[in-house]
Amino acid sequence: MAKKTGGFREISAPKPQLKRLQYWILENILNRVAVSKHSHGFVTKRNILSNATPHIAKDVVINCDLENFFPTLSYPRVKGLFKSLGYSVEVATILAILTTEAEQKEVLLDGEKLYLYTGKRYLPQGSPASPMISNLICRKLDKRMNGIANTLGFTYTRYADDMTFSANGYQNINKILYWVKKITKDEGFILHPQKTRIMKRGSCQEVTGVVVNEKPSINKKELKNFRALLYQIETEGLEGKSWHGKSENLVAVIWGYANFIKMVDAKKGAKYMTQVKAIMEKYPLQPTAFSKDDFRVKLAKGEQPWEDKVIEKKEEVITTTSFVDNILNMFRK
Repeated sequence: MAKKTGGFREISAPKPQLKRLQYWILENILNRVAVSKHSHGFVTKRNILSNATPHIAKDVVINCDLENFFPTLSYPRVKGLFKSLGYSVEVATILAILTTEAEQKEVLLDGEKLYLYTGKRYLPQGSPASPMISNLICRKLDKRMNGIANTLGFTYTRYADDMTFSANGYQNINKILYWVKKITKDEGFILHPQKTRIMKRGSCQEVTGVVVNEKPSINKKELKNFRALLYQIETEGLEGKSWHGKSENLVAVIWGYANFIKMVDAKKGAKYMTQVKAIMEKYPLQPTAFSKDDFRVKLAKGEQPWEDKVIEKKEEVITTTSFVDNILNMFRK
């Protein structure tokens, strides 16, 4: 997947049966554990805006990025998390295996395509369980970062791998940077050497895409580019167009960004949503077999979200489904 800042991010999308297990683990185990109040990514009733709001109208805003965030969260750390939640070594091992992966190499053996593990297991980007696992593992990191932030007169929040510190006054900038680097290393993470930004009053201060100089707002250049894209789609169509490097399902992408604008600035967002709705009438979204909410509800109950007649065609899928049911029944017991 193309990154907004350039380059690509590898997404490891689980196959349906594994995804079913990961959703069950997310809804029935992970979501029942309290996360740090300083963590705003992938947490109910928290979002990009709640992450940015504490940093509004500050003299200085500092953004730091954790490098290779998910790969840093290795199998032993994930297993340790489940053990800390009270699970036996045996169950924690199974849960950690189901929620981690290893790098694979594709090989052919007697004409059959096989995949061999070639490295250590780690938390994959693409699993529905990964974001909450990362939040729970980062509870100690958040506690320590907030502690030093309070001591030095800073406010701290984290959204996934983005950490933000802000303060009124410039006197402790070097001290906070020293402690951020030290705590990050102590907690087994890596601070990205090229992604620490110090934004002082008078410059454009951004936190997870939200401008926080005076009030929550959208970057003016971003809005200008978005307006231009919508005009191009209206006059020329979807062909050859993209937003933040994404061209596939472009209508859904621009609908999501219009909702983001509305979340930050309701008045401006309403205008853009009206414009995108008109585009959606011309280029309708592809219908899905069931809503995402229905999908998650069924998976959380350990139910398969697809019709039996779909899977009866492949014997190996039925076998895998039975395997999934056996694992879920073991967890329930």
